[in-house]
Amino acid sequence: MACSAIAAASRTSALWSSAVLTSGQVVPRVTVGSRGLGIRLDAYCPVCSNDSVDRGRILALDYGTKNVGLASSDELGITVRPLPSLPNVNRRDLMRRLKTAVRDNAIDSLVVGIPMNMDGSAGAAVQGVQRFIEALRREFGLPLWTVDERLSTVEALEIWRGMSTRRQRRYRTVDSLAAALILERLLRES
Repeated sequence: MACSAIAAASRTSALWSSAVLTSGQVVPRVTVGSRGLGIRLDAYCPVCSNDSVDRGRILALDYGTKNVGLASSDELGITVRPLPSLPNVNRRDLMRRLKTAVRDNAIDSLVVGIPMNMDGSAGAAVQGVQRFIEALRREFGLPLWTVDERLSTVEALEIWRGMSTRRQRRYRTVDSLAAALILERLLRES
């Protein structure tokens, strides 16, 4: 019998036995009973598994000399939401604000966009991002990935132009939308 039928029958049931849920395995011999109807169902019900379940929340950063865009994922890596960008005034202030964002959003790992040139070579901007990545590694000690962010700003600008002024003020800059695109790219490719 299908899992949905077991779930439907369980709404009228007072008895579940042998229901041990383990990711990627099956639930052995689920017995559902009801006094009035005398229903008894024996079935194997697969438990859905997703390899990225243990990934945790990811914070994406779109590093810029003026602003750092932020976006975070949910625990399962399904949804992405842009967060307000942070001004990049000096390294100490930026790291303090990032620590607050990591703590407030219960972040487990980081991803930073690398601004590669269209031909795949590393330009001058890549060196600044690499210094930023080293500072993040020293400061946070969290797992850190990098993603090629070519054209993410162009895509973000197109989305930005379609937003209302009110929504634009909420995110301050287009950088957080670029961070969201970086995070979506990581989740899609992993």
